[in-house]
Amino acid sequence: MQLNRWISGVLAAALVPIGAQAVEERATAELDATATYALKCARCHGARRYGGYAPPLIQTTLAHKPDDALVTAILDGLPATQMPAFSDQLSGAEARGLIEFFRQPVAEVRWSLADIETSRVEEKPGRSAISAAVKREELILVVERGSGSVSVLDGGSMRELDRFEVGRIHGGIKFDRGLHQALVATRDGTLVDYDLDRGALRTRVKVGVNTRNIAVSDDGRYVAAANQLPQGVVVLDGRLRPLATFPLPGQPSAVYQVPRSQRFMVTLRDLPQLYFISYPELTLRLVELDEPFEDFIFIPGTTRLVASSRNGSRLILYDFERSEILATLDAEGLPHLFSASFFSRNGVLHAAFNHMGAPRLSIIDMDAFKVVAQLPLVGSGYFTRTHPGTPYLWIDSNTESIQLVDKRTLELVDRKLTPEPGKKAMHVEFSADGAKALVSIWHEDGAVVVYDSTTLAEIQRIPYAMPVGKYNAANKTRAPY
Repeated sequence: MQLNRWISGVLAAALVPIGAQAVEERATAELDATATYALKCARCHGARRYGGYAPPLIQTTLAHKPDDALVTAILDGLPATQMPAFSDQLSGAEARGLIEFFRQPVAEVRWSLADIETSRVEEKPGRSAISAAVKREELILVVERGSGSVSVLDGGSMRELDRFEVGRIHGGIKFDRGLHQALVATRDGTLVDYDLDRGALRTRVKVGVNTRNIAVSDDGRYVAAANQLPQGVVVLDGRLRPLATFPLPGQPSAVYQVPRSQRFMVTLRDLPQLYFISYPELTLRLVELDEPFEDFIFIPGTTRLVASSRNGSRLILYDFERSEILATLDAEGLPHLFSASFFSRNGVLHAAFNHMGAPRLSIIDMDAFKVVAQLPLVGSGYFTRTHPGTPYLWIDSNTESIQLVDKRTLELVDRKLTPEPGKKAMHVEFSADGAKALVSIWHEDGAVVVYDSTTLAEIQRIPYAMPVGKYNAANKTRAPY
């Protein structure tokens, strides 16, 4: 009897109508957030919030991010990324309305091996765009975001050999060590295989809904794609036929080919875990960490890496074969380790990297694992690049200028390179011999500007619409230190 009265009371309470004004206010708020998202966010994050140029904005991927941090990101932007500040367009209340909208549940995102296989398309063979006379190690691939295409340049003559459409490209272009193929992935999960022997597209396949990056084995027989939606890693063979999927409990930060090994390594942005995927057996091994390795880079010629986490305040020197932290180093401001560069100075390996949100370059002696120089920059940039063929470190500063550091003295050079005043200069790449440096003017009416990497004289400029990355086949497969 008492149970029946309790149930009746609950049902009666559930049937009490919400005030008409409250219903109208809630509906208006939801409508406003939906409209704001469509107007301000969908272009980069996708109409369904599954991601586009930018990451997905759904309950799963934002579960570990507090509201206040998201409000700050919306209003103030994210330094050294393409996320702009909206404080002049949105109020704090509107930003919180967007976050409430982001946290609304969406249907579970699934993309199975069968879906991947069904999506796979082999392109019809066409004419060969790359002749046998072109040296494969000199090829430079330019990502043109404005057109969603990739331009294939002969790095010797800087002549365009071919161009192919891909889409919203994300992450670097990857090459096998034999330089037979170039692999390109988009944010929305499209993976493209470009045949460097024929000089033509070979295969397209959709590996996920939102893809972080890809890795390829040295022999080109295995390809791994790290997906944020659904969360996990997909492994394919060299012709992009799906072999296995490995669901993960958090967001992949990146997947990389482990040097001198038949393994891929993947870390998570939001959980202190590292995974090895071994091939050809396709097995997964978990390694527990003290903190997430959101950002890391392998140290050439060793079994070590340097890692950091977005919420941490230190660099971690980690031996990935022994699963052991060897040393730590205080680091104010998150270092861009993905975008660091190594160079030899007086016979000692050094690393240079920018900091997120801090206009500063740090240079580390990797033998002693200590900072030997910290240099102020005109802005907080992303990439640091160098090559034995140039006497300089080339640093983008998220401004119109590229700054230079003398690798002998570790001092800033007085001269800055400003390819075009008022337009952002970014992402330096070098020809295979390092004699030429290529700088992007990141603008719809942009260009790739080619400099003599020693005299700093401009050699030529090639028009492009928002050129982002440039990737030389030799530099991406053979560490020139």
